Amino acid sequence: MLPNSKMAKAVRFALISGAATAALTAPVVFAASDDESVERIQVTGSRIKRTDMETATPITVLSADDMAKQGFTNIQDALQSLTSTTSAMTGQSVHGFTPAASSISLRNAGANRTLTLINGKRLNQYPKPAGGTDNFVDTANLPMEAVQRIEILKSGGSAIYGADAVGGVINIILKKDFEGVALKYRHGDTSEGGGGSDRIALSLGASSDRGNVSSFIEFTTNEQLKATDRENFGLHTDKVPYSEFSKYSSYGARIAGGSGARQLTPAECTTGGFLWDTGNTRCGFDRSQWRDLEPESTRFISSTNFNYELSDNVSFVGRLDFAEAKSTTRIEPMAINDYDINVAGDDVTVSYGLEGDANYLSKLFENGKSTAFGGDFANAEDGEYYYVRRLHEFGNRTGETKTRNYFFTAGLEGVVFEDYNWDASVNYGRTNVDVFRGGYATVGGMFDYISAGKNGNSLLKNITSADVDAVSYTPFEKAQSTQKNVQANIAGSAFDMPAGEALFAFGAEYTEQDYKSVSDSESAKGNILSTGGSSGAGERSYWATYAELSMPVLDELTVDVALRYDEYSDFGGNLSPQITVQYRPMDELLIRASATSVFRAPDMHRVYGDATEGFGTVIDFKQCQAMGGTPGQKNSDSKLNEICNELHIDSTTGANKDLEAETGYTANIGAVWGGDSLNASFDLWEWKLDDMVSDISSSKAAREYDTYADMLTRDADGTITHINAVAMNLAYQKVRGLDFTAGYGWDLNDLGEFKLNFQGTYILLSEGQTDPTANIDDDIDDGGLPQYRANLVLGYYIEDFESTLGAYHTARMHGSSYKSFKKSATDAGEAFDESAHEVASMTKWNLTAGYNITDAIKVQAGVINLFDAGPNFDPTATSWPHYPRGVYNARGREFFLEGEVKF
Repeated sequence: MLPNSKMAKAVRFALISGAATAALTAPVVFAASDDESVERIQVTGSRIKRTDMETATPITVLSADDMAKQGFTNIQDALQSLTSTTSAMTGQSVHGFTPAASSISLRNAGANRTLTLINGKRLNQYPKPAGGTDNFVDTANLPMEAVQRIEILKSGGSAIYGADAVGGVINIILKKDFEGVALKYRHGDTSEGGGGSDRIALSLGASSDRGNVSSFIEFTTNEQLKATDRENFGLHTDKVPYSEFSKYSSYGARIAGGSGARQLTPAECTTGGFLWDTGNTRCGFDRSQWRDLEPESTRFISSTNFNYELSDNVSFVGRLDFAEAKSTTRIEPMAINDYDINVAGDDVTVSYGLEGDANYLSKLFENGKSTAFGGDFANAEDGEYYYVRRLHEFGNRTGETKTRNYFFTAGLEGVVFEDYNWDASVNYGRTNVDVFRGGYATVGGMFDYISAGKNGNSLLKNITSADVDAVSYTPFEKAQSTQKNVQANIAGSAFDMPAGEALFAFGAEYTEQDYKSVSDSESAKGNILSTGGSSGAGERSYWATYAELSMPVLDELTVDVALRYDEYSDFGGNLSPQITVQYRPMDELLIRASATSVFRAPDMHRVYGDATEGFGTVIDFKQCQAMGGTPGQKNSDSKLNEICNELHIDSTTGANKDLEAETGYTANIGAVWGGDSLNASFDLWEWKLDDMVSDISSSKAAREYDTYADMLTRDADGTITHINAVAMNLAYQKVRGLDFTAGYGWDLNDLGEFKLNFQGTYILLSEGQTDPTANIDDDIDDGGLPQYRANLVLGYYIEDFESTLGAYHTARMHGSSYKSFKKSATDAGEAFDESAHEVASMTKWNLTAGYNITDAIKVQAGVINLFDAGPNFDPTATSWPHYPRGVYNARGREFFLEGEVKF
């Protein structure tokens, strides 16, 4: 320890006295002997610089070398491999609101409750919320080549970082002081075709005796992966052989409603470009022939770091990031059933909407029963009808998403009064997203086509290209979010204790956030057929002050306390404390425990967003049973079959300005062993949030129809047509689990070296309650959540050669609609076969090998998913693609070859 001056002691006393009333941030540690000075570093989970990487809060570290050896193409792939990742949003979400963005959820907390940082600094949120509701940080545009390591704090960090750090913290540490030039190229392709990729990366760095500038540039292209490319997984068709509930879309070309209206013959159906479904004897459609599994995309990413010593004790540091991406998704053409046809005697009326509404449209064809719409209703009985039609003439519905990310940080850091480290910075981030869609029409435009002229047009006949051009409409959306932040921190020695120095950190920050999402005029009015939308605008600011104190109570015992106070412009203030304990009964063993208070303001879109319009499919339990059907079972009656299996409904998810903040805790207790060859850790953890903000899913509302009756809109027959969900503070959510890690190394002398690493997460409990009087939902039993995941990675190294074999296992789990089918069987008094309603376990194997030809040239090759394991199908999923996209993907076996040259 450096000698202390009287000035340093005076400053130390003043800082600690002030910090006692504030709050603090995250931990870092290194081991040093009494007679040597070891550099202290800051580790995710604390702002105190220490001399030991292993702390009281569990941290997983993925180095750039680890990620390369396991064959990961980008940061998202690496994060998805973590056993603590319970689900992910990727490019597979081609039907979602954010098909060009990616995110992960740690410990089943949700992507919006998983904090993502770069070099300890918050990133800007994506301006289009996931699912139209949840704000998150996009991990798709983070620079792979610039990364030195990723630290994943598997515990809450509200007392250190503030809101969002419930499930954990992902801190991406970038390379610093890179020198020289390095060029890397990687080509990847799949064994079944589609989804190929190319990535070229350029690293540049130059240093002087006082500073360094480093730039990392990447350009990536990803080929479209179509559903028809994966016939080997059964994804090329709606009618997959693996699911008894799969079926061709009923939205081909037909007239539904009363009796007597014209229907197409099998020959007319196929000639018109549709598919005759012999199983249901109707004109249907195979949507999978038109769908992407993953979109075509291009991505440019750059990151420039700089640091310069202004003096011996002060440095100017900063970073400038820019990323631009373009992603194009393609899904099946529009399907409509929106236009009502009323037959009354010889009169026929076509209408849209409810009479009296602002968007109500209607036209009467007086005495036109035999001539209107090509005579489709000439023999129809009086009653209500509607066309069910797939508008394949419009082609694919497409979405071209362009994203631009900007981030800039600049500041000063240094040492003051001999042993106090300080830093201050200004940080600015902005994300722009432009979305342009194709293959759509407006409500009014299609109405004009149907009702055109004296007799209108039949939708059982094909639409001409000229009419398609006249009716087509190109919706667009522009969204932007920004974040401005100022922060300052100081850390160092607080006071001496018999067992050593007490260390402290103290700081404050101020942040402003805003977002805005606007659509074209027709989309804003809800006038676009077969598509929803999510818009809104809002802003908030908050300031925080924090403090942390690490005290070596005994030689073997260290206690850390932290405190943070956040004051939000829209949700008031909150004090978040944290306490952690480290006990070392011997050099090789660390016993640790931590408890942290959690505070989280609701997502901005949950508070300030406009109503989000969407679509979905549900089982209408009430109507199915009322009509004599059994939920989840096929029925020869097409209407009843739809109601009992896959009822298409509209949905609205609204914001709620009366939401309250989420509050709760995270806790952890565990042990770490670090020996010469063996290292291992074990941690028991739990987090709980009260007043958790969420909305009731459409499937849950339809299943528990008595509880959520006010959310359901039914037609005159009693069938659900619309579900309205408003964001609300639910009673609570609690998740508990176990983490295991182990590593062992064998030195074989001249024969090389083996390293074996294991990582596993087992979820003991995941439950929640919508209100204090509701039943407790068991997420594991309800379905869609794997109870455990485990990774085993074996590395072999000899001279200039290295090889890695990785096994990534996901446990068997209940299907996503498991609870619905179980309830159906129970209500019917039937036996229920649990195993028949589960998704099978899966193990994916990766094999890579690399060789250093010279110190400057390296080649690497590998096979990802060595045995071509496909996504395991969910026997309870009634909708395509019949597997959980948040857990699996359908890329199959991939090969890659990579070369790197350093100059």
